[in-house]
Amino acid sequence: MSDKSPSSETSPAEPPKRKRALPVLAKKRAPDSQPEREIFARNLRRARIDASLSQRELAAVTGIAQAHISELENAMHNVCIDTMVKLAQAVKKPLFQMFQP
Repeated sequence: MSDKSPSSETSPAEPPKRKRALPVLAKKRAPDSQPEREIFARNLRRARIDASLSQRELAAVTGIAQAHISELENAMHNVCIDTMVKLAQAVKKPLFQMFQP
């Protein structure tokens, strides 16, 4: 007979901790990037800077996440019309100007 007491038993091994993914430091533009997306991205950044707004301030005004604004300024995503309207209004530009080369 073994005289193992509950305190002398080893506890089951803890599951291994998940490793955190390393942050992505540089993202490339979408491979299917359209010229219009590039134009909108460039004009959005210019208009934001001309309006003396940081991305964080523009995010606060529009309710659009700062990370999403960054991705739009880098032509990484398509942008829906509602978002374009919010952004154009926030930087005080008519929407059509956001597409002029």
